[in-house]
Amino acid sequence: MDLCDIVNELIFYRKTVIFDIGLVLLNEWIWRILFARGEIMYQRLPPLHALRVFESAARHMSFTRAAEELFVTKAAVSHQIKQLEQFLNQPLFERQNNRLKLTTAGEHYLPRIRESFRTLQQATDGLMLQTAPALNIHVPRLFGSKWLIPRLYRFLKRHPGLPVEIHTEPAAEYSAADIVISTGPPWPARFNTEPFASSAFFPVCSPDLARRLRRPRDLAQCTLLHERQFAGWRQWLDHVQIDLDLKAQPSLSFSDESMLLQAAIDGQGVALGQALCVEYDLLAGRLARPLRGEAPFRQAYYLSVAQRDANQPAARALRDWLFEEAAEGLPAPQADIG
Repeated sequence: MDLCDIVNELIFYRKTVIFDIGLVLLNEWIWRILFARGEIMYQRLPPLHALRVFESAARHMSFTRAAEELFVTKAAVSHQIKQLEQFLNQPLFERQNNRLKLTTAGEHYLPRIRESFRTLQQATDGLMLQTAPALNIHVPRLFGSKWLIPRLYRFLKRHPGLPVEIHTEPAAEYSAADIVISTGPPWPARFNTEPFASSAFFPVCSPDLARRLRRPRDLAQCTLLHERQFAGWRQWLDHVQIDLDLKAQPSLSFSDESMLLQAAIDGQGVALGQALCVEYDLLAGRLARPLRGEAPFRQAYYLSVAQRDANQPAARALRDWLFEEAAEGLPAPQADIG
């Protein structure tokens, strides 16, 4: 760390207005000396701290709130802005009716400064990610195969070279995980947990079978694929006000959700599909949604990040990407009714 770096850091850790002003003046004096001696080659670039202050002040439209965000005094913010305006030889802010406003120059300057900060952040994260250990993520089996895997290439394309390990072990194995996606408590110990997504349920089957289903009563002629003794089907049928004798209904029972869904794809019956886990099969034409109506319950998912990884660039990048994907989603398939 050279003298300029030390002085610039000190500006953000001060106690009094006098100390702030003194540091700003000292910083400016040192920069002028280094410019004159030719030790700084990029003489047309302003100090990085001044740009950080400008971006914060412009975002909040307040020197006071910028000072609070950057842990400096309002006087320090004012002096940094003044220093930047002198460097640029034009004002960036003006006051109208006692309110702060960007000048035309400031409005043109701000988006370019923000983009530069984003580029710096991406370059820094990318360099740190190259040396990061493998990310260990635990997910439910069906969710992993049907929701995560079809999307994962986008994360790996954004962060090439970052190793990822995907596991479906039970909660007892979470100790080595960096990120866990689960369906409810108990939450993993020493993890920060937050709601992630929720998924509706509705009937799905093969496209050939869907063409024979025109109304809910037609299910009486079909094999119902289920788990847990028709619990989901019973609620869906009650919701659409259809009375079927489930004891006499042809059915196949599964203890594994992936096998249940594969049976539906292969035309062996009708399953209650979980929206998040059937969307790609619906869009690819492997499954169809023959009937309107969703079950009156939803599957909730929660995302947990190990506390030890809270500030790690790799874990933060994966967490942010997962929420981005969950927010974007895919268009909701409509019932395939002829």
